[in-house]
Amino acid sequence: MANSADSREAKTLTRLLRRINRGEDPRLLRKEAYRLLHDLSPNDIALAEQSLIGDGYSVQLVQLLSATFMLMGIEEQSANRRSRLPANHLVRMVLVEHDVLRCLLAHLNDVTEAIAYQYHLTDVSSEFRKLAHIVEHLVAMKGHIEREDDVIFPFLGKYGRISLCRAVQGDHIDIRTEIDNLAGMTVLFNELRFEQFKTQLITITRRLSAVMREHLPQEDEILYPIALEIIDDDAAWEKMKAVCDEIGYCGLHL
Repeated sequence: MANSADSREAKTLTRLLRRINRGEDPRLLRKEAYRLLHDLSPNDIALAEQSLIGDGYSVQLVQLLSATFMLMGIEEQSANRRSRLPANHLVRMVLVEHDVLRCLLAHLNDVTEAIAYQYHLTDVSSEFRKLAHIVEHLVAMKGHIEREDDVIFPFLGKYGRISLCRAVQGDHIDIRTEIDNLAGMTVLFNELRFEQFKTQLITITRRLSAVMREHLPQEDEILYPIALEIIDDDAAWEKMKAVCDEIGYCGLHL
């Protein structure tokens, strides 16, 4: 590996990331990204990212530019890759859970809207029972986050994608917090004034929905396509899946 201070690939990547930020012709950038991608080491990528941060780019922008570069580089060869994965591949199972999360959030928004129009509610009302059922499933979905944070993301970190993982892990903290807030509200329902409960429910639902609207596409369209490309090793995915199988999957009883 070249000396970090003299890495030609890191300097080339730094220039390319700046050009992506300037919005140059995507067709030309994609070709250059494809040629450069497989010559880079994790250290090269880290050096390029640090160079931009040192020049005043925000961490969030650098993470976005780095992910955009990766997607440009793998765009051609990764087309329809998800559809070709085995049905029991870890990534397919993770992405199915994302769809389950979207359904739960849609139901949460529906029941929150219904409760918002109520003037009275008890813990045996149909709306409250629906809410409690949704919250129970959302609490179970925290296992999904656990598998990503404790199993999948550490593997990605070994391949030099620490910054990309950190971006979504920040969302995970917010998601866990809002799910815990929902769970706490349902447990304490009878101790809260109804208007207080309703206001908090609306606020939490909006916050959770907002973060998930940005978070799920980021994982579906950026993180996992990149993960499939850089971890081109069936044995590595099988090793991750073995650990995840022990934890279990949300909504699946195997």
